[in-house]
Amino acid sequence: LEGHTRGVLGLAFFPDDRRLISGSLDKSLIIWDGTAGEVEKRLTGHTGPVRSVAIAPNGRVFASGSEDGTVRMWKGTTGKQNGEPIAMGPMGGGVWALSFSPSGQRVAATGNGQVQICDVPTQGLVGDPLPIPGGGKYSVALSPDGSRIAADGAKGSIRIWDFGSMASGREGENDSDSDTVWSPQAKVIFDSLKGHSDYVRWATFAPDGRQLVTASRDAMICQWDMRSGAQMGKPLRGHSGPINDGVLSHDGDTLATASRDRTVRFWDLKTGNQKSRFLQHESDVRRVALSRDGSLLASGCYDGKVYLWDMKA
Repeated sequence: LEGHTRGVLGLAFFPDDRRLISGSLDKSLIIWDGTAGEVEKRLTGHTGPVRSVAIAPNGRVFASGSEDGTVRMWKGTTGKQNGEPIAMGPMGGGVWALSFSPSGQRVAATGNGQVQICDVPTQGLVGDPLPIPGGGKYSVALSPDGSRIAADGAKGSIRIWDFGSMASGREGENDSDSDTVWSPQAKVIFDSLKGHSDYVRWATFAPDGRQLVTASRDAMICQWDMRSGAQMGKPLRGHSGPINDGVLSHDGDTLATASRDRTVRFWDLKTGNQKSRFLQHESDVRRVALSRDGSLLASGCYDGKVYLWDMKA
């Protein structure tokens, strides 16, 4: 799919498994019709490269983060901007990663050594930034129950906060606009999980929230037990270059990773084995996304192209 003039740095599927959104160094976003393989709508507004995109679980809103230091909210059905740009405080290097809470009421943003929480309905910032000395630039993930946040730390480590023990309520997994209270006061439960030798570029929680999966510029993938903070098994190796991004299948059993080695590779997380299939590209693969039903995989490359792959073939 051709539409961007520079590298693709953000990529995500809508819940309908048909449309997807991409963000680029060219400062624009594109909503694609994945079925027709065509541009549905081009979105502009950011004054810097778009480093990250994320879609709320219900698909009604999506967010974009940019080097201009703002997060913008957009309506999922029309692509129209929803409200004014949200200045994310002293994020000098911009917003590099975004993650929605399960209900879509909160979005976490990271950049310039901190994580900031934004309330989606009011578009206000929640609490003080969560500091990450030496990290907080490349990755952020919210757990499936909304009670924990993980982000990249210094020297390849991961820092994790817990909100559940300090909140008077916890985000539910339903789609309603409930009056749950999500406390801005966070407790660091794992200050520095160490297993990588270079920056963690991507992190996500398993669907049950009991594991965290991370991928790094050191070309390795690590799995972590969220009860103990211990690394589970040996790191997974197979890429010959830094890993830029990853995506878990809906059941959490299969992982796809995108790398500077110009490939997307697949892993069986139950066995820890790399699958034989891999997807070769002509350029550095910066982002990867998977439809909820697992039938389509999208990869975004530094050459500005988005590729769609039939995973059932």
